Amino acid sequence: MSETDHIPARIKLARRMAGLDTQAALLKRIPQWKPSRLGNYEAGVSTPGPDDILLIARATDTSACWLMFGLGPIRPSARDLQAIRHQNLSRLAEQSETGLPDLAKGLRLTQKRLRDHLDNPFLPIDDDLAQRCEQVGEHRRGWMDEQHVEDDPLCMAFPEDMRELMMLYSELSKDGRRLVLATLRTLAGELGSG
Repeated sequence: MSETDHIPARIKLARRMAGLDTQAALLKRIPQWKPSRLGNYEAGVSTPGPDDILLIARATDTSACWLMFGLGPIRPSARDLQAIRHQNLSRLAEQSETGLPDLAKGLRLTQKRLRDHLDNPFLPIDDDLAQRCEQVGEHRRGWMDEQHVEDDPLCMAFPEDMRELMMLYSELSKDGRRLVLATLRTLAGELGSG
């Protein structure tokens, strides 16, 4: 499994992508939280509920759907290609049967450069390196630019229609989300009273 196949890892990655190197930096954006709360979420000791996921999403400018389920665009406004490539490079490294030295050699990188890419989600993975990753991993062209959550047990625990709904919701604008929620509340009221 990739380093970002679970909520704690996605929270850490979201924090780093927002330029917040420490938990304390993120807590400045969520001042009502105690440090232990975020620490427990990032360590996987506890799982944030929907309200806390929304707070983290707003504070890091990421999609709540991606934080919770690993689905949809990472950023609420647009697909964050570099973050997706970083996730997939991490997955490729974890799945490497021969280890990092051979992976680095196959990618025509030094081991240090490969480690730099794995440790820093901001280090750009250009198209050439992305294509080499696809070749080394024997993946089809374009694989590096897609999110892969098929191994995420939390995501797979939800029914398919709920995952689809969350993905659609995450791609909407703020006004679109309000409209969808208002529509669903109306429908729930109508269906509940009938």
